[in-house]
Amino acid sequence: MNEWTEQIAGYFDRVPMWPLVLLAIGIVFAGIYELFTRKRRADAADEFRAAILSTLSGLYPEPTRWPKSIDMYLSARLPVMHEIIESFRPSVPQKDIPAYNNDWDNYYDFCAEVTDDKCVEAEANPSLPDPKKKFHALVSSLLRYAD
Repeated sequence: MNEWTEQIAGYFDRVPMWPLVLLAIGIVFAGIYELFTRKRRADAADEFRAAILSTLSGLYPEPTRWPKSIDMYLSARLPVMHEIIESFRPSVPQKDIPAYNNDWDNYYDFCAEVTDDKCVEAEANPSLPDPKKKFHALVSSLLRYAD
């Protein structure tokens, strides 16, 4: 064991310290950058979640105020939702971007196809897919990127 420690001590006697100091400074800066990036991502996720929840209040997470003309209601909010989605896109990990885009496309398509008649039919006939449940699933899919 002593021979091993003497070899290491001898190495440090002969090698200049400036490369090790530069390495230590690099590690410190990388750690600070990582902390800053994590904080920025967490703030963006909180803002994303709050923006969607405020835009869709009354509809998500529980449909407490489902509007009479749901197609007009959701169509009016699509530009705001699009802005929210686009502003959060840089915070989504690169590997998740295709799924994020797909989830947004599914939500957009749902907003274009949902009508009050479909909601009434689903309430009258339980075998039909419920638009409220589908809406909840689509919004949950978008919000999972903010976890």
